[in-house]
Amino acid sequence: MAGQRDPRSFDLRAVTGCIPLVITAHLPSAANDTYGPEFYTNQTIVDSGKYAPYGDTPSPKIFENVSPLDPQLFSRLHDFAVELLQGQRSGKYSPVEVAQWLEDLADTAAAQLKQAENQQGTDSPEFRRMAADVRIQIGLGRFFAAKFRSGSLFAIHQQTQDRTALAESLNAYRRAREIWSEFAAGAARVYVSDITYGPLPHQRGHWLDRLPAMDEDIAAMVKSLDSLPVGSEQSSRVRAAIQEVLSRPRRDTLRCHHSPPARLVPGKDLEVLLSIDEPVQPILVRLHYRHVNQAEPYQSVAARAAGGSHRATIPASYTASPYPVQYYFEMRQGPEKAWLYPGFAQDLSNQPYFVVNPSSAHGMKTHDTNPAGAPHSAALAGFFPETAPLSNIPASAKWLKRIGGL
Repeated sequence: MAGQRDPRSFDLRAVTGCIPLVITAHLPSAANDTYGPEFYTNQTIVDSGKYAPYGDTPSPKIFENVSPLDPQLFSRLHDFAVELLQGQRSGKYSPVEVAQWLEDLADTAAAQLKQAENQQGTDSPEFRRMAADVRIQIGLGRFFAAKFRSGSLFAIHQQTQDRTALAESLNAYRRAREIWSEFAAGAARVYVSDITYGPLPHQRGHWLDRLPAMDEDIAAMVKSLDSLPVGSEQSSRVRAAIQEVLSRPRRDTLRCHHSPPARLVPGKDLEVLLSIDEPVQPILVRLHYRHVNQAEPYQSVAARAAGGSHRATIPASYTASPYPVQYYFEMRQGPEKAWLYPGFAQDLSNQPYFVVNPSSAHGMKTHDTNPAGAPHSAALAGFFPETAPLSNIPASAKWLKRIGGL
């Protein structure tokens, strides 16, 4: 239609990255009819006795104990707080890094939406439906970012009884609640009041219906804060931990080079070589590897240093398998500096590990990777496709109120 803006021309990569990132970093339940960040039932930060449908969260069933979907690359909130307070950092991506990514994605999406709305032809039903869902996903990204920071600060408080950590956790939780309330009010003008996909409470209702549980949890946090003495002594370690959670994280990197072997021979050692381009010493390197089979845990082995290179061997007993092998390197310089290689690029669009396929010339049926090089069973292969179809947006016609004759 002349003069109408085609909603398919809107760049959805930033906004559609928010939900996959939340799921990868934070999975209170593996049941897809129980946990969905798009229609989240609030999980308590404070009181494990409060209702939540997430039965497979480790006990006590509070926010900081939730496991990532990929616990190999992402850190749990509780474990991140332990790292900060003990000064022993892993190379895993922290909840604060995830929060910052979500904030950046949401800000990018908001700017793109504003730019699109300033152009002609944005009054079509198609564009308005798309814009309504983009605003919800922007809100969800910002909500989880604020709650990840709140949960990390509460975990610091749990381990130290520090009053400032609890006060800052409360501030972040209130900010998360305000973000949720704002986008939920907008959604109420678009979606029906009972979005039903099952009979249980967490499978029904509206985003506005989730606010009372947040208010109860915030009230419990206020009560805990009021019970603590004012002016208690704070260690420098706790002060630094709080500041790190509140700040924009910065991950150091090293310039490295690695060329994966073209193939592995099942039943033969697989040697890999990592070269570090910068003359930084001492560096300890560890290789983490696993069959491309998510039922198996990762194995690891220390790499042997020789000049600026580090060599590690995956043993023949492990390569005697029909599966490809995926691997990545962990580098460490002292207790508080750790890196992953290849890790994620700045745009999060790359595969954060290497994959080597077995040779099919040795009598074993192999499971090859797809043409893009990512293993079929890999949990992480980057969050952003080159094009993001409208099907990635959660709009469902049966849930929407009438917009332009829908």
